[in-house]
Amino acid sequence: MDLHTRPHFAPRSLQPPRPPTMDAPEDDLDIKLQQLSGDLITDFDKSLPDFLRKQDGSVRSRVRTRELQRFVSSLLDPFQDLPQLLDPHLPRWLPLLGDALLEHHRSRLSSRRRQHHLGSGAAASDSDLLTPLPAAICRLLYTFCKIRGEKVVVRFLSNETRHLELLLGALEDAERHGGGAWTWEERYVVLLWLSQLMFVPFDLASISSALAGREDEDDSGRGGLPVIPDFVWPAAELPGIATRILPMAVKYLASPGKERDAAKALLVRISMRRDMQALGVLEALVNWALKALQREGSAPYHYIGVLAFLSGILAASADTSDMDRYLGVVFRAVHGASGEEAGGGGIMSSALARKTVIKVIRAIVVLALRGQGQQGDEAMEMVETTIGFLLESLADNDTPVRFAASKALSIITLRLDAEMASQVVEAVLESLGRNVLWKKDPKDASAPRTRDLSTVNPLEWHGLMLTLSHLLYRRSPPAENLSDIIQALVMGLSFERRGPSGGSTGTNVRDAACFGIWALARRYTTKELLAVRTPKSLLTKYHDPDASVLQVLGTELVVAASLDPAGNIRRGSSAALQELIGRNPDTVDKGISVVQAVDYHGVALRSRALGEVVLNATKLSAQYGEAILSAILDWRGVGDTDAASRRAAAASYGTITAELAKASPEPLKRLLHSASQVLGRIRSLQLRQVEELHGLLLSFAAVLDALPDVVAMDGSKTCLDEVVRMSLEGLQEILSDCETKTYRKPELIAEAASRLVISAFPILQAATLTVNAVRTKAVGLLSGPAFVCKTGAEISSLSAALGSAPESISKLIQTLKTNVNAWLLRPEDEVIPAASEAGLVLLVFCTTTEREQIILEWADLVRHRPSGRAGTAGGFFSALVLSYAIANHDDDVIRPAILQRWATDPYNETRVLILRSLTGSELLERNIDALLGVIADGLDDYTTNARGDVGSLVRHRAIKATRALWQARKREAASGGTHLQGASSLFPRILRLTAEKLDRVRAEAQVTLADALNPSSSTALLTLTFSSKPYFLFLLSLLSTHPHHLNPSLLPTPLDPPPGPPPSSPASSPRPTRATRTSSSPRAPPSRRTAPPRRRRLPTSAPRWSAFSRRLPRRTAPRSPRSRSSRF
Repeated sequence: MDLHTRPHFAPRSLQPPRPPTMDAPEDDLDIKLQQLSGDLITDFDKSLPDFLRKQDGSVRSRVRTRELQRFVSSLLDPFQDLPQLLDPHLPRWLPLLGDALLEHHRSRLSSRRRQHHLGSGAAASDSDLLTPLPAAICRLLYTFCKIRGEKVVVRFLSNETRHLELLLGALEDAERHGGGAWTWEERYVVLLWLSQLMFVPFDLASISSALAGREDEDDSGRGGLPVIPDFVWPAAELPGIATRILPMAVKYLASPGKERDAAKALLVRISMRRDMQALGVLEALVNWALKALQREGSAPYHYIGVLAFLSGILAASADTSDMDRYLGVVFRAVHGASGEEAGGGGIMSSALARKTVIKVIRAIVVLALRGQGQQGDEAMEMVETTIGFLLESLADNDTPVRFAASKALSIITLRLDAEMASQVVEAVLESLGRNVLWKKDPKDASAPRTRDLSTVNPLEWHGLMLTLSHLLYRRSPPAENLSDIIQALVMGLSFERRGPSGGSTGTNVRDAACFGIWALARRYTTKELLAVRTPKSLLTKYHDPDASVLQVLGTELVVAASLDPAGNIRRGSSAALQELIGRNPDTVDKGISVVQAVDYHGVALRSRALGEVVLNATKLSAQYGEAILSAILDWRGVGDTDAASRRAAAASYGTITAELAKASPEPLKRLLHSASQVLGRIRSLQLRQVEELHGLLLSFAAVLDALPDVVAMDGSKTCLDEVVRMSLEGLQEILSDCETKTYRKPELIAEAASRLVISAFPILQAATLTVNAVRTKAVGLLSGPAFVCKTGAEISSLSAALGSAPESISKLIQTLKTNVNAWLLRPEDEVIPAASEAGLVLLVFCTTTEREQIILEWADLVRHRPSGRAGTAGGFFSALVLSYAIANHDDDVIRPAILQRWATDPYNETRVLILRSLTGSELLERNIDALLGVIADGLDDYTTNARGDVGSLVRHRAIKATRALWQARKREAASGGTHLQGASSLFPRILRLTAEKLDRVRAEAQVTLADALNPSSSTALLTLTFSSKPYFLFLLSLLSTHPHHLNPSLLPTPLDPPPGPPPSSPASSPRPTRATRTSSSPRAPPSRRTAPPRRRRLPTSAPRWSAFSRRLPRRTAPRSPRSRSSRF
């Protein structure tokens, strides 16, 4: 984007705030539209002539509704995001549509068949499949108006005066018969076209077919003239066109639809014509509008239309004195009608009416301040009253009203003298300070007080921030008064309030602040901005005391562009930063590089902004990293309402801490500072602040993950001792709180605390080993994520090297044991892997006796299904499988427990948990002969019950386990091993599942099958859609050709045994027979004597590849008994 291109900040303020999401869509719709625009335009260009006319060139009377819908929805509506793409084609399309509409009405008029062609050309359509041609044309014209704007569209419609009578007669003809045959698009387009024809330079009397005769002169409108309520016809004789247009326009001025806008434009145009003003039409319409405002009991749209008309004639007379004599009376009437004391509640109950009132009084004041009227007392009284009214409207509940009030206030301020303009700015800044509380730090009395914005009105702040932004955009405030304004903009850039339901109500405020900073950088010179004194409240600890306001603004914009939850705020901040640095070069540290790092498109995805963008900005300058760290500990990071965003923000906290420590002369001291900040925030939280605690625990974990790399850079014994001591104390406090306190969302605390235990592995390792050994690098510390990725042999050797835990952490280990058992009971998907890995850390630091006892307890829980309603929590399955790496009796405990549970528990939820724990585990890879039957059994599970094909959950998880096995087989084949060759026997089952009926299972099987093929065949398979005909033809080709498609590492050997049923444990009970199974819900506990769901499996013997390549078995997919719907 060009450095001097204005981003669309202001229009976004009119949009309701969208809920924050972790990421914006990857696909850019603008780019897609640009790519497809050529085809859409070509299609419309070729289809339009045939759509309008017959083969002989005459216009059609009706068109296909389906074709019209295709034009509107498929070809034109996509251009609403990029309407300028249509500009080159409008001069060709719009006259074509207009000429066809005129020709249709002209042919009806000449044939005099109006009684059969009411308005649209037909009284009614015999079928919904056809649409009258005028209705279709007007709908297309309205669509163009909606996309490109009516002011652009009407310029391409014919302005010949001969069409005025034709269009007006067609509208009157439709009204004469009730108007039911015309759609609202037809009325809107015809009224809009008539308003454009009012620009004709000839007097209407010279082009009217007849003059209006008046036999009886009175105020009631009698004597041949239509009666309009509250309207007194002028004494002069009006042209026939005027007497026909005025009743029609006044009628539709009270319409609730788009016809009101066109009628307003028509009334304004006809009243502002010189010949009509000379005949008294303007005065008559103004008097009518004033009386209409005072009438009680009218519909809200009536008042809206009248106010819109007054706003239109005031705006049209901005460069003339036509309305000067009406300013006072109109102002008093409008302002009085908007007050409650005047009974104007009906007017002010509508947001659109309040917005129109603001536009009316703004136009009046601007006209009053022009020329000689600026010195009048009446003008000053109107100005003061208007400013007070606008300041009150800045807190309106509706965004369009606040936007109109802020814009009006800035326009009026621009026309005031310097002294009065400064008073307006001071009033706005004073309003920003209303209800702002100052609080002290309870732990540090010497610390400066901070602002507490919890009691301010976010709607009022949005209006005030918009006002400041519009004032800056029009360069109303002098440069010497910018200090307080900049301070307000920085506060607005980080403003946030949560509604009663938890939604954000501060997005509009931040959006307006972005617009204000952009306008500040665009309207004021570098010299003026550098001369502004930097407020002390902005010079935080990460700013240099001599930093300029430009550097402060640049740093705050980097933070907002990286961390803000709303995508439009991140992009707006990036655009404002680009404008600030582009127009003020060499004033912001690493300015050009910062613009490249905090790219407008790079910050669109929040995950990318929290990952790449913040890290690149930190590498450029430490002050950006310090500012981002401080903001992460606030609502934009650990306090975010979205859990995924908190996880990403916490990871960024650790990454930035590591980067700052790398650039620091004392890396460990810098890491200690970040950890102490997090612990201080944790200790200050209240029990209800669960989301903040979740984010802070994850941030603490991310800091500890960076400890091994920092220790490798800095071997200071004192700092390392302090880090270990402080971390152990904090970990003990956190685990004690988890044990004794009850939180509102326990799953979040269980996940975060488990991750913290995993990341605390280097702390526990350093406390167990001698610190001197760590300092001299005799023993390297291992981060938690690196530890859980180690193989079983490496974990066993590491546990043996650590030995027994010292007394300093024995209490911590006991507290951890209690918490881990509680965490393993949680069923959430985010908690299970974290809690099971935390259990592995527990086993490493336990004594041998305690370790064996814990594993036996977990095995007993896994082996037998509880007698209660709830089954075994999935965390125990995963923890037991992970303990295989460190257990000494796996053949007697772990594997038999898994096999016995699989053999005796037919419930699908249990099978999914078992397969999930085995996926990618060392237990499965080391015991492939014993556990391969479990995977095969899962691939053949077609259980059905009242919920449907619940066996698909088992098949889906078994496919993932197969893929992990095959990937392990590839790694083993690369190193020359042969232990996992039996995994290739699962290929026929995976091939069958690639033609599965369920899309979810078939898609997963496609990816897994691609892993089993050679690179060329794998690429060909992944490029096919899993529901397309070429996809199934490719699968059939695998059956009829030589197995050269397979990856060499997965080619079966003659010695490969077929996967049979999983062997039963000696202690296991016999498996239920098929005769004892009935369909029932798997949720029913065995204690109620309900049998498991009906289950059907494939034959246990699988064909060898040679037989499978020649022909399939007669039935390779099972059919659930008594169920046709589950037939494969």
